[in-house]
Amino acid sequence: MTRANYALAIGRMVTNMGAMIMPMLTLILNQKFGLTASETALWIMLAGLINLPANLIGGQLADRISKKAMIIACDVVSITIYLICGVKAFNFASFIMIMVASFFQTIEGPAYSALVALVTPPGKEDKAFSIQYMGANVGFILAPIIGGFLFNNYLWLCFIIDAVTIAMSTVLIILFVDEKGYQTEEAETTTNNAPATQVTPATQANPAAKGFITILIKTNKPVILFMLAFALYEGGYSQFSYLMPIDFAKYHGDMGATIYGTVMSVSCFLVVILTPIITQIVESRSNQWKLIAGVAAQILSFGVFLVSLGHIPAYYIAIAIFIVGEILTMLCFSPYIVQAVGPEYRGRAFGWVSFLGALASGYVMWYSGRYVDANDDRNAWIFTIVICVVSLALSILLDFATKTRPQTKTRPQTEKGCPNIQL
Repeated sequence: MTRANYALAIGRMVTNMGAMIMPMLTLILNQKFGLTASETALWIMLAGLINLPANLIGGQLADRISKKAMIIACDVVSITIYLICGVKAFNFASFIMIMVASFFQTIEGPAYSALVALVTPPGKEDKAFSIQYMGANVGFILAPIIGGFLFNNYLWLCFIIDAVTIAMSTVLIILFVDEKGYQTEEAETTTNNAPATQVTPATQANPAAKGFITILIKTNKPVILFMLAFALYEGGYSQFSYLMPIDFAKYHGDMGATIYGTVMSVSCFLVVILTPIITQIVESRSNQWKLIAGVAAQILSFGVFLVSLGHIPAYYIAIAIFIVGEILTMLCFSPYIVQAVGPEYRGRAFGWVSFLGALASGYVMWYSGRYVDANDDRNAWIFTIVICVVSLALSILLDFATKTRPQTKTRPQTEKGCPNIQL
């Protein structure tokens, strides 16, 4: 691992230590503004729709301009907004400003993932993204507990803390991340040494093709399957921050935010403990296997939550199973993209997965919110489980398609100056 890898991981950890606003967005809309479950879902879905183009814009920019400069610029906007929200009276205009900050944080997402891949030594992708994931969750251990206690009377302080921690992360990136990383070496070896299934200029069926998705359809359909399966998984995953806190508030009243905070903190603690263990256990397994096992664990965890609504001890059993699934899917997601997509297109690949995931999340939240408003919480969870089952089916199909896909030992060469691919 390089110094940049650790700087990015620590930056993620510091940022998440202060990330109290977005995880509590459901509670802010539901309790501070008194919106119903479906109204809350509608606003979150609207925010998600606004962020949809941000995923694609961010992916496009990440492949064209400095990823480091892009992250810094987006962070400056978010810091400014959170500071303003912290010092002004909280009202619905604050929610709009939160959405603007979220838009810029979403834009930088593909660049952040692509930057991690860029500074990572070849063959170390699994470890690099595992460190990122652990850093993110170490930060989340304290954030939800503090946010839960501050929520009722000191929400303004959550904004200030969020701004300060993002600023600290930005300083780390400025000082310790060299964007050159392994870019030169990777660019030289991509054409000759990358897996035969990797999407690079050399694998283009038609160098004049104008669409990234068109290239995938023509040269690597399994990547499309992966994107769809992971997007539906994300749709189910979104219930962790939407349906779960709503149910906590419904069954436990004013204690709902505090209980949700402790459940999130327990989940982050389990991530720190279990990530290295699970990483070691499944090291030899394929990315497709990890995706299948991860989605299956998420289905099981939602099943436990479904049959135990209102029983606090069962929440922690469900979240433990959920975290096992989350770790497994984390271990397959970024490494799969890095190994299947060349460096020229990774920003767009990450952007498209985020785009599809946000679309699925918005739909799942909106539809399950209708069940909640009808006082039908159990069917809301059943609907979520059905979405995850579809994701599982696609994951199994992906595994089959990957195993039966013809592999070649040599890679065709491409002329230098191949046209850039547009979305």
